[in-house]
Amino acid sequence: MSWLVFGIALLASLLLTPSVIRLAGKRKITALAHDPGSEERTVPLLGGIGIFFAFLISTALAFLLGRARLLGSFDTHYLGLLAGGIIILGLGLYDDIRGAKAPLKLIVQALAAVALLLCGYNVEVLTNPFGGQIQLGFWGWPLVIVWVVAVTNAFNLLDGLDGLAAGTAAIAGLILFFSSLDGYPFMPTVAIALVGSCLGFLRYNRYPARIFLGDTGSLFLGFVLAAVSIQSSFKTTAGIALALPLIVLLLPLADLAISFLRRAVRGRNPFRGDRRHLHHKLVAMGFSPKEAVRLFYLLTINLGLIALVMKFAGRELAAGMLFLVGLIVFLFFKIIEDFRFSIKGRERRE
Repeated sequence: MSWLVFGIALLASLLLTPSVIRLAGKRKITALAHDPGSEERTVPLLGGIGIFFAFLISTALAFLLGRARLLGSFDTHYLGLLAGGIIILGLGLYDDIRGAKAPLKLIVQALAAVALLLCGYNVEVLTNPFGGQIQLGFWGWPLVIVWVVAVTNAFNLLDGLDGLAAGTAAIAGLILFFSSLDGYPFMPTVAIALVGSCLGFLRYNRYPARIFLGDTGSLFLGFVLAAVSIQSSFKTTAGIALALPLIVLLLPLADLAISFLRRAVRGRNPFRGDRRHLHHKLVAMGFSPKEAVRLFYLLTINLGLIALVMKFAGRELAAGMLFLVGLIVFLFFKIIEDFRFSIKGRERRE
């Protein structure tokens, strides 16, 4: 069933996205593309509409065809995902067309998280990778809201290069698909539907992009990944529930945290966008947009594989694998810093 859903989502995304390109272009809902070494060009937004409907068609068919086997008593989980997804889609559309301020975006994202909570997405217990459990009680609700808002915004900020956010979401979704196979029956189907929707969209979003995700797409991708990780990774019976979703989504979450802290330390509005994210720095160092995106893909794949090894190998390897994650991230940022300083030194000599 899962691979049939993947095929339907992929095909639907491939077929629907050209219509979205024409619609956004006709309505002049566009953004400027800043391609290094070339003139600025306008690119249609609203790519998330094609992803959303491809995701909706594929998951709805799975819901109808295999309801009893896939969901059982968890019908409300799928309905909660759709309700929250529609809220996020509406927010993204409004932001792409008219522009939304940060407080409004955070409030609406929190409401979407509450929709998940009301439909059973609460986290009551976290499994510690080093043994034992953490009883959350009342704090499960705030944790879910913070997690959903954080992951949603992380993918919103990650959407700065052609194909970056959609490709990273596809990789993360595939990792979450494998990690959720022993969890709630419908979560692998949701994850693989998102993967298919993203891969179909990438046909038109890779460099040079014919359409952008816009907030419509980037917010929706982050929201679905946050929901899937809550229902699968956080509730897994393996001993790495606390670490797995953090590792899989480490790159966008790290970029979100660094950007927020950088702006706050410098006395700037932490919610105001800029072009100083990790992917922008890579391009400034001399990487082409394609090379920067591929580097992010490679790091995300490595982090995802480490998370899967931790899940299936047991907690005995958790400490070593967490050390490896830290080492990979440290080396990544160290390389960025070394490039930055070498470029500054070269500029001084010139």
